[in-house]
Amino acid sequence: MFFAARWEGRKVPAVKVTPQPLMDYSVSDAPGRELSYFGYSFQVPWSAGFKTKEPQSHPVESGWVKLTFESGQDLFLVVPAAENQKGILSELVQDQSLRMNNLRFVFADLMDRSAYDQVSAVLNTTPSTIRAFGPRAEATRAVTLLTVKAIAFPLGLGTGAFSFDFPDKRGFQIGDPQKSKSVQLEVFDLSGHNVEVICATNKDSLRLTQAELNRILKTLHTVPLDSLSVQATRENAPPN
Repeated sequence: MFFAARWEGRKVPAVKVTPQPLMDYSVSDAPGRELSYFGYSFQVPWSAGFKTKEPQSHPVESGWVKLTFESGQDLFLVVPAAENQKGILSELVQDQSLRMNNLRFVFADLMDRSAYDQVSAVLNTTPSTIRAFGPRAEATRAVTLLTVKAIAFPLGLGTGAFSFDFPDKRGFQIGDPQKSKSVQLEVFDLSGHNVEVICATNKDSLRLTQAELNRILKTLHTVPLDSLSVQATRENAPPN
């Protein structure tokens, strides 16, 4: 397992990357819009028109939606159903179609931890954390987490990973907008619910900025489902 972990590191060098604290918390004040989907509302710093793509039918409280802006930005929002909010490792074990129930014994106490802690355990596992002469159970779990990391976060991880902490939410950013055209945001609120936001550009000459991503993160919050339609949008002034 020691050598298998190092082989994984050579095959997928990005698994050596671990989250570093986000240092830039600047927020874009560009004119934008406020969007609301699946009980969540947030602002984007882009005022251009956009096209929406989503499944023809889905529950009001969960699902996915892709927004393609005329100014060249794409935003993909995923809100898991309530039964899939237990964490990435719990989902792997409990998904009957994957037939990975035996991993319950490998992950052990990690499955009792929050969804945030489960993602943190995956992202902070690297080949160097696996010792040649350590306990076999620890090595087995680390190699498995390393494999999950390589599969679950293949895009953007090589350009960097960051942990962020706002007063009402925390999470991880996969990808550096200065180096990658696509950035994945794993957002967890204090109640343990998680939302995934993928931001990208569809123009070679265009790059996202950290301030734009922070605008989305800072303004993301829950709203009562009965107070909005799933696709309600309205023009919005810059945040305070």
